[in-house]
Amino acid sequence: MKLALVISIIFSVTPGYSQVDAKAIVAQSIQNYERDWKAAGWNWAYTETDVTQSDDTKQVEVSEVIPLAGTPFERLVRKDGRPLTASEQRKEDRKYQKVLRERQKETPGERAERIRKYDEERAFVRDVPNAYDFKLVGSEMVDGRPAWVISMTPRMGFEPSAPHGAVLEHIEGTLWIDKEDVQWAKAEAHVIDTISIGWILARVGPGTRFTVEQTRVENGLWMPRRVTISGAAHVMLVYSKSINEEMIWSGYHKDGSFAADTRGNDAVGIGSAKAFR
Repeated sequence: MKLALVISIIFSVTPGYSQVDAKAIVAQSIQNYERDWKAAGWNWAYTETDVTQSDDTKQVEVSEVIPLAGTPFERLVRKDGRPLTASEQRKEDRKYQKVLRERQKETPGERAERIRKYDEERAFVRDVPNAYDFKLVGSEMVDGRPAWVISMTPRMGFEPSAPHGAVLEHIEGTLWIDKEDVQWAKAEAHVIDTISIGWILARVGPGTRFTVEQTRVENGLWMPRRVTISGAAHVMLVYSKSINEEMIWSGYHKDGSFAADTRGNDAVGIGSAKAFR
């Protein structure tokens, strides 16, 4: 899973807000988030732009993502500002056709297991209410909509119940939760001590900062809009490198096919994704 996709998930009341239970607000927002996460797998297509900068290198990839039998399928359409070459396009076409055939042949049990694994990638969000002490610190407008502002401080004695849940104890931050829909409109967080990714893959250092933004795509339904990460990591526990990554999601729509202009003259898969719905 991309680090940005992992981070995109992680995020005494002051006088005048005594009637509001900050923990209950966060718990409800997570239930709503999980509902929307599952909806994306079945109904929503969108464009994903991934900009990664590390030391002297910069890479930009643009992909189209469609719902394919209950989980998203990602297809690369541009690299570093240019369309794919014919060879790259054929590679993406073959990858799509392969996955399409596999999902068409799935048994109901196999499909349920694949969707379960997809859902479990973010199961650790359920640990958030128990991982933090929450404090309602105010109310602000986010994109013209009122939101609660809630601080998050790791709680002593927290024991994770889901895979990846342990990362929560290394992060603190602030949530902006939309008052009407009880959805995460924005989050800002930073690493307070080292996070290990895999056994020896990388360690993300203290001070690494994240911002997360979501957008309302229809009544009550919110999807990711932007995630940024900046900091430093030690790769293979040896090589130190800067981390600067931005992921942008746009163009949300319920049409589960790829845009024609990304496929040239090859009409591979038009309408095929819809056959699962």
